[in-house]
Amino acid sequence: MNILRTLRFAAFGAVVSIAGYLTLSATQLAARTSEPTSTLIIPGQGAGPLKLGDTRTKVLKLFPFKPDVDQEFPQEPDCGIELNWVDMKNPKYGNVFIRFRDNTAFQIDVATNRYRTSQGITTDSSPQEVRKHYAGLHSYILSEITNEALGGRPLVYWIDREHGIAFAFAYAKTERKRYLYEIIVFRPKSEICPADDSINSPAKRELTPYSLEPSDMKADRP
Repeated sequence: MNILRTLRFAAFGAVVSIAGYLTLSATQLAARTSEPTSTLIIPGQGAGPLKLGDTRTKVLKLFPFKPDVDQEFPQEPDCGIELNWVDMKNPKYGNVFIRFRDNTAFQIDVATNRYRTSQGITTDSSPQEVRKHYAGLHSYILSEITNEALGGRPLVYWIDREHGIAFAFAYAKTERKRYLYEIIVFRPKSEICPADDSINSPAKRELTPYSLEPSDMKADRP
C-alpha cells in the first residue's frame, strides 16, 4: 500500500496550492457558510462540534465536503478511511483529518489553529507550552513515513493514552526545531493511527519522555 501511504502528506502540499484560489464555486461558497464554529478540543471526546462516534453522515453535515478541495481515501486496513477536510475559512489554512471505521469517526487529527484545548494549546503552540500544561506524556515515533513539507523527518508524538489526546510535532528546517503540527483526539486507552501508516507499523518506538528527536538524530541537523 505504498501509494496510499503518501496520500495524507501529498494532501498537505495541496493545501498550500489551494491558497492561490481567487474564486470558489457556488457549492464551495455554500459549504463555507455552514462550517463549524465551536472551537474546543476535548481529550477522548472530540473537536468543536465533531465527536468521536459520530456517523459519517453526521460528520459531513458538520463538515460539508468541498469538491476539488477536500479528499477521502483508504488507509491501512486497521486505520479505516480518512477524510481530509480543508479549513478554508482559516487565514493560514489547515486541515482536519477524520478517520472512519465502519462509517463511524474513531480518530480526529486537528491540523488547524481554529481549534484549541481548554489550556489554549493549538497548532501555534510551542512544545514548551504543551509540556507545561500536560504532565505524563509519552514520546513516540509511530511511523517513518514523512514528507519534505513537514521537514523530511518522522512526526514525533507526545501521547496521553489514559485521556485520549496526543500532540504530533513536525520539523521546521529553516528554524531547525520542532513545531506542533496537529492535535489528535482518540478513544482513551486505544492506539493512534499515524499519518498514512498502520497502528502496527514496524517503525514504532518509544523515546525518552518529552523527546523531540530520537537519540540517533541531532535536533539541529539541516
